[in-house]
Amino acid sequence: MTEMARLDDHAETERPSTPRTSITSFGTDSGGITAADLRLLPVAFPFDPVVPQAFGISRSAAYRALAAGQLPITPLRLGRKLIVRRADLLAALGIDEAPERGE
Repeated sequence: MTEMARLDDHAETERPSTPRTSITSFGTDSGGITAADLRLLPVAFPFDPVVPQAFGISRSAAYRALAAGQLPITPLRLGRKLIVRRADLLAALGIDEAPERGE
């Protein structure tokens, strides 16, 4: 067996890849973010695009509501970035951190 053939065989027998979901792809399959999707978010994440999708509003409406103090969350400002804690978003939406049975 040549070195190249052995490498090709090894590539096929590697562990199966686990599909990774990026923050920007949440809710794109069904049109909305589910509670299960929100629980999978990192502990802290960028405001946009998750928060507008979670509240079912446009990006510009989310920023306007934030500026007017009408959003029930307060993101942390790190330089020019707005960072949201997962626990804060879940609490604002009335979602428990622990998944319910059967979910």
